[in-house]
Amino acid sequence: MKIVALGYVMYLFIVNPLSGNCQACSLWDEIEKKLKQKNREYSVIVSDSEVTARKFITTYLQSTTIHAVTVIGGDGTMSSVIQDIAGTGIPLAILPAGSGNDTARMFRLTTHPDQFIKGLLEHRTVAIDLLNINDRFGITVAGIGLDARIGQRVNHSFYKPILNKLGLSSFTYTIAAIIELLSFKPFKSTVTIDDMTYTYAITWLTACGNTSSYGGGLVVCPGASPTDSMLNITMLHDVGRMNILMRLFPALLRGQPILRKGVTYRTEKEITIETDRPILAIIDGEVIKSTPLHVAIHEKALNLILTR
Repeated sequence: MKIVALGYVMYLFIVNPLSGNCQACSLWDEIEKKLKQKNREYSVIVSDSEVTARKFITTYLQSTTIHAVTVIGGDGTMSSVIQDIAGTGIPLAILPAGSGNDTARMFRLTTHPDQFIKGLLEHRTVAIDLLNINDRFGITVAGIGLDARIGQRVNHSFYKPILNKLGLSSFTYTIAAIIELLSFKPFKSTVTIDDMTYTYAITWLTACGNTSSYGGGLVVCPGASPTDSMLNITMLHDVGRMNILMRLFPALLRGQPILRKGVTYRTEKEITIETDRPILAIIDGEVIKSTPLHVAIHEKALNLILTR
């Protein structure tokens, strides 16, 4: 870590050493050389711990002028960082090094160190909305049910690092999805949207999108935009297991809106989801907690640096 006296205008870097089979550390070595060449002040922490990363950020927030916070890692690392900079006006920069990288894909962020440094220093930003899920912020998609179970399986799978190393990370989610589709038990849900309540006896998932995709590019909320101040909600309900496996899931893999019975799309500001048993929830690829959930849009809560 480079030690810089508090009070400087600086860049903070959070590097997750486990992202992309240690790709993040190699990227950081290149970025650090370029920062030194340009005589830029910075401080960095290399850690895969959310607690450690957030403590690092809050220490500097108290007494330092921060020009930008940069994540070198995946969506999970990014998600932990935005908890402390949302609403502060401090921009976020992302150099993707994870397996999913859905945020970087959405904004077409570069993976090349030279282009990244150029974009970081040019400091072109866009104000984007955030999801607020039971007081936790997220950028991409919040989901409950089948997709959360898939995410949990992905995070603990033995094949994830193998496929990452082979450059086949997108198949990790597909494999986990097929396994869960064969075993997941649907649940009863009560959904409140715009003061109207709907009950579904057989619920597979409810996904609330600020962006369109998760799981390395699966388009679950095809109309979602992170700048329109709205949630795009996709509900999968009252349909049989084999119908999902043979018809609906293949359509999801193709990135198409699924205009079939059992799939409901809504565009709203907020949603409350209650279930007949505790059901896992996921945000930005990380399992967070179980239902009940309240999901709402926090408008223009984050400035994202565009490094295209």
